[in-house]
Amino acid sequence: MRATTTVLFFFACLLVGAFPGQAEAQDPGTRTPVPDEQVISANPFLLLFEWFNGEYERKVSPTMTLGVGASRFSFDDGDESYTGLNGFVRYYPQGAALSGFSLGGRLGIHSVSDDDDEGEAYGMGVDIGYSWLLGSERNFYIGLGIGATRLFGGDIEGGRVVIPSIRLINIGFAF
Repeated sequence: MRATTTVLFFFACLLVGAFPGQAEAQDPGTRTPVPDEQVISANPFLLLFEWFNGEYERKVSPTMTLGVGASRFSFDDGDESYTGLNGFVRYYPQGAALSGFSLGGRLGIHSVSDDDDEGEAYGMGVDIGYSWLLGSERNFYIGLGIGATRLFGGDIEGGRVVIPSIRLINIGFAF
């Protein structure tokens, strides 16, 4: 009977050790703060297709950043084009601005042109994203995100239009 109790005690200790709990010094909702204050990034893959998407983002608090983003692309052999310039704010709920999950809002101006017509409109939108700071110095940046922008005002045909905003594999440098 004593051998059975010892074996059960041994397996109970193994089971408890296999599922470690949270250490007292850890906080489950935060990440290590980022030492850098700003990031500049672009999508190098879209540049191959002569499409541009770039951003500059600056930390203003441990949980918030402000930035500016620009996009430009043309299609139909350059006869039609889109250009957008946005200011944005992003909130990082984990307390490590520039790294991790973010929620954001944006305001900007957008221009669309084709062979015979050109139009501009203002835009307001939201986005969600995730970004990583990698490397020994945590200064290699990779960012992903998606959102939508509602165009209003201006003279773009069709009145109010919703356009997607995609930050697909932006790569950059934090400093």
